[in-house]
Amino acid sequence: MIYKHRTFLEKDIQGKDFNEATFIDCKFNDLVFRFSNFTDCEFKACDFTGSLFEIVGFSKCSFPESNLSNLDFGDADIKSIDFSKAILVNSIFQKIKGKKVGERKKLDLKFCKFESAKLENSLFVFCDLSEVSFHGVNLERGVFEKCDLRGTDLSGANIAGTGFENCVIHDTKLDIEGFINLGNSKGFVIGDSVAQ
Repeated sequence: MIYKHRTFLEKDIQGKDFNEATFIDCKFNDLVFRFSNFTDCEFKACDFTGSLFEIVGFSKCSFPESNLSNLDFGDADIKSIDFSKAILVNSIFQKIKGKKVGERKKLDLKFCKFESAKLENSLFVFCDLSEVSFHGVNLERGVFEKCDLRGTDLSGANIAGTGFENCVIHDTKLDIEGFINLGNSKGFVIGDSVAQ
């Protein structure tokens, strides 16, 4: 099924399953996604501004050029999602566990892609991002806290001002500019070496 230039209402999505659907330039503004499932769907240049994800599943979906900014993915079930070229500014990726404040469980994002996405000011907490590609992503002023970044590709990514707190970093790929930005964020500066 192909949907083009359509404005969706909550009654159009709640409790519904969408399989192999394509959404082109559709609006999902100010909706509560509840008991909805999307499998093998593509969202091209769609807008999710002001929406809430509560008990929603996305499996093997892609979001090229879609606006997913200011969203909390904590109650979304995300599996093998391609966020390449999506706009995810100020978004939150974490899984809340139970009702205790601050208690989280690991969010598995290791089969997702974020290449060339806009992720400025976004937050990743206790996420498995091992082997995930952030190549060419704008991660400026983002935060990674307690994340598994083993083998993660951050080459070509803008990580200026990005924090990496208590993360597992091993074979994580950075380019020279990434090393400089990481060093600057930790207070290092490039000094002049003068031969005596």
